[in-house]
Amino acid sequence: MRAQQAARLSHDLQQLSTTVSKREADKMATTAIEQSIRISQDYKPIRLAWLNNSLVNIGLRQRGLCYHWRNDLFPPLFKLESKTLKLRLATSSRGKYFEHNAIVVSAKDTTFEQGLILDPWRGGGHLWWGRLGEDKYPWVLLDRKQTPVVLRPMLTPDMVSNQEKKQKR
Repeated sequence: MRAQQAARLSHDLQQLSTTVSKREADKMATTAIEQSIRISQDYKPIRLAWLNNSLVNIGLRQRGLCYHWRNDLFPPLFKLESKTLKLRLATSSRGKYFEHNAIVVSAKDTTFEQGLILDPWRGGGHLWWGRLGEDKYPWVLLDRKQTPVVLRPMLTPDMVSNQEKKQKR
């Protein structure tokens, strides 16, 4: 089943653009599926994501909110160092009760809006993905100021490198 999911996700990633490498799409898909399962084993979520959120919010679980899933899934995907796929952080209804967070993967030569949402939270550890424009959530790109500090070096390495250079002077 995992191999079938990875094959379907790889196919969908390759459909983002003719420039997407099959090898990179395969690696990204396999990593996303496997890491979602690994994170799920750590979080031990309840199938209903909103119910799991309640357990986290009242202190019966330490982790399992959507941004936890996103923040834990992002680094392994980033470490793949894809040349044809780009990772971004997405948010919906930021600062509101039904805020939601996920990862968007797009081809390097396409826009954020043309990407795929990767959302392990929604399926309680079973990775959900779909086209950004076809999803029920109104996704927007998470700006740098809202980006978790731990993920900033991965999303803006040039900016961090320049800041580090200035600090060393």
